[in-house]
Amino acid sequence: MGYFKNIKLNCFRNFNELQLEFSDKCNVFFGKNGCGKTNLLEELSLCTKGRGIRKDKITNFIKKDQNSFSNIAYFINENIEYQIKVITDLKNKKLQKKILLNNEFSSEVNKKIQSLITYLIYLPENERMFIASPTTRRNFFDHFIYSSNKKYNTLINFYKKNVYERNVILNDINFDETWLTKIEENISNSGIEIYKNRKMQADLFVKNLDNISKYFNTKFKVTLEINDPFYNENLNIEKYMISLRKCRAIDKIVGGTKIGPHKSDYIFFVDKNYPASQLSTGQQKTLVLLLYFSQCNYLVNICSKKPILLLDEISSHLDDTNTQLLLKIVNQFDMQVFMTGTNKDLFSFLSTNTNFYNISNK
Repeated sequence: MGYFKNIKLNCFRNFNELQLEFSDKCNVFFGKNGCGKTNLLEELSLCTKGRGIRKDKITNFIKKDQNSFSNIAYFINENIEYQIKVITDLKNKKLQKKILLNNEFSSEVNKKIQSLITYLIYLPENERMFIASPTTRRNFFDHFIYSSNKKYNTLINFYKKNVYERNVILNDINFDETWLTKIEENISNSGIEIYKNRKMQADLFVKNLDNISKYFNTKFKVTLEINDPFYNENLNIEKYMISLRKCRAIDKIVGGTKIGPHKSDYIFFVDKNYPASQLSTGQQKTLVLLLYFSQCNYLVNICSKKPILLLDEISSHLDDTNTQLLLKIVNQFDMQVFMTGTNKDLFSFLSTNTNFYNISNK
C-alpha cells in the first residue's frame, strides 16, 4: 500500500484553490475552527468509493456560488505514481461524484483504486462510542471490517436493499408470496454473513486487545458482548427465514424488520463486568485508541495492508497515556497518517518527520 504525495483542490468546500505536498509519514492540519481542516480529510476520503467521512451530499462539496469542483491527488504505490482525479459529473440531470485514475474511468479502474487505498478513519464521535447509540457501534464495526474486506459494503447494501424491499412488499395487499420468500431468503443469507463478519471482528478485538493491553500496561482487561436476542452462532438460513415469516404481521404494522444484524449492539466491558461506558472520558479514549492500534496491527501484520489513517480532531483528552498510545500508532507502523487539531502545540509530542500545515492561512 502507498501514500498520497500531494493534492490540489479546486472549488471544494471553503477552498477556492489549494495545493499541498505531503510527508509519506505524518501530516497535521491545524488552525481555528471552521478553517477547513476536516474538509481536507474529507477530500482525501473521497478518493475511493462513497460520500466521504461525513457522508454528505455531492452538492455540499462544491464551493458556494460555483457549479462544480475538481480535485487532483497523486498517489505513490510501489514506486508507481497514480493521478486520482475526483470531479462532479452531471448524469441524467443528477450531480454525481466521479473518480478517474490516470484520466481513465471504468469499473476496472474503480477496482484498482479500491485495491490501492485502504482507510482507517477516526471521527470525534468515536470518543463517545461506548455511550452513543447502537448504530454508532455497528458503524464502527462495519468500518473496521471494510478496511480488511472490500466486498463487505456490497454485502451491507444488498442486505439493506432487501430489507427495504420486504417492507414495501408487506404493505402491498396483493403481494407475491414467491417473491417475498425470495427476498426473505436474500435477507437471511446476507444477514448471516454480516453476523459472521461482525463476530469475527469482535473476536479479533478481544484477542488483540488482550495482547496489546499487556504491552501498554493498561489497567483493565477488555471483554465484549453481542447484545442481540435473535443471534446465535448456530443460526442457519432455515431458522432465519422461519423467524422472518413469523414477524411479517408485526413488521407490516410497525414498519422495518424486527430481527437481524441491524438490531445488534456490541457492549464493551473491562475487568469482566464493568461497562466501558462508565469509564472516565480519558479512559474511554484510551480504549478507542487501543482498538485503532489493534486494527492497524491486524491490517499491517496479518493482512499485509498499510492503511491511510485519517484522524479528525484527535488531540482532545490526550493525557500522558493517550499521547504515548497515539505516538505508538504513528511510529509503530509504516503508513501515512493525517491529523487535525486547533493548535500546533497540541502535537508537540510528534517527531520531526511530521509535516505541519496552518490551514487558517490558506
